[in-house]
Amino acid sequence: MAHLLLDIDWSFFDRVYLGEKVSNYFWCVGIIAATLLLKGPVAALLTRISSSLAARFSYMQHKNAIRDMLFKPIERLLQIILYFVAINQLDSLLDRIAIHHTIGTSEKINIRFGDLVDHVFYFFFILFFAKVVTRFVDFIYYLRIGKAQLEKNHARLQLLPLVKEMTKLIIWTLSVFWILGSVFHVNVPALITGLGIGGVAIALAGKETVENFFAAFTILSDKPFQTGETIRLGDIEGVVERIGFRSTRLRNADGSAYIIPNQNLVSQNLINLSTRDNRGMKVAVNVKYGISHEQLTQLVAKLKEAVSSIPLVSQPVDINIETFDKETFQLVVAYQLPHPLPDDVTLIALKRDVNMKVYEIISANATLGTPIGTS
Repeated sequence: MAHLLLDIDWSFFDRVYLGEKVSNYFWCVGIIAATLLLKGPVAALLTRISSSLAARFSYMQHKNAIRDMLFKPIERLLQIILYFVAINQLDSLLDRIAIHHTIGTSEKINIRFGDLVDHVFYFFFILFFAKVVTRFVDFIYYLRIGKAQLEKNHARLQLLPLVKEMTKLIIWTLSVFWILGSVFHVNVPALITGLGIGGVAIALAGKETVENFFAAFTILSDKPFQTGETIRLGDIEGVVERIGFRSTRLRNADGSAYIIPNQNLVSQNLINLSTRDNRGMKVAVNVKYGISHEQLTQLVAKLKEAVSSIPLVSQPVDINIETFDKETFQLVVAYQLPHPLPDDVTLIALKRDVNMKVYEIISANATLGTPIGTS
């Protein structure tokens, strides 16, 4: 074997074709082939190392999340770097290829293919590097939000989504400036100065957006409510699901989602219903004139007994006359429900049971109307 190696004509690799040594061509092809063969295992190793730096956790427990969030971006970034190293083995050949373009009668532009390739690789390197960093932020958020859910830390559950989105916004903003400066040779300091001047006009044009943005920080610092709590704003009531830069999302008892601008939550009177032990409910009934006092007394007693017998309805159960119209007067049945409700019980189902029971009582009397609403 040693004798065969000595007989190889090594001078062949020093021969020059199109300005490049044969050995450089072999290096280029070899690096590309090695990249295609080893990108998966190397990316998996780098993913495991990078994820272990984030926190102390069981790798096998979060293996699927690591693969989904970190593996692909790291694999693509590794490919870009190795392809760049491979193509750079042929830099002399690439520099010999140029694109000539004439503007007008005298001005000429010469673009070397090697410079064009470098700029393309710089662009994709910055793009995938930013992608890796943002996915790493997503992974840290995944770990922290899981820990906060286990600890039932509502303050952290409320703050973490906003911090994640803010961090990713900063990363992509810096990446855009990096691309503009390194790839397109834009004067970034001058651009930032111009954006600072134009920022005043942008702030005035997007006044509501800016107000909602600062209102989000007011909510996070003052903490009038937290994620998972039930709040009421005017006629809107729901559980806080998420606090974002511009708006807060509430989920109503019937599953409807309300998207409320943060400024409205700060500037208007808001009721945090999660601080109470019970929830007051009402159902209104229109009663036609002509019913005797004795009949009305019996009706009130039957309604109170029927509503009180429904599971989870707590005392007091009050029935009052509130308004008088031309042909009817309004009888309001007020009752209490525990808050929060048991996991296997929904507010809609309880309200339906009470309304059906009220209708069952009043439907027996032809002089009565039907329930006109609940609250």
